[in-house]
Amino acid sequence: MVEPILNSPLTPPLLSTIQNLSSSLKAVQPISLGNSENAQLITYSLIATAVVGIFVYHYIRQQEAN
Repeated sequence: MVEPILNSPLTPPLLSTIQNLSSSLKAVQPISLGNSENAQLITYSLIATAVVGIFVYHYIRQQEAN
């Protein structure tokens, strides 16, 4: 079920949004976090949540357009 979505015309804008989000998060990352496992877990959880949210948003917009 995921495969048709990945081949949709939304994929390039979605990928660029993810790349922009990733670079923005790197720019605001606090230096004091270091390599703490908890900090990494929180960071990855927030990034995953944002990426899934963006993906769902684009999917819903595509479905509404159809």
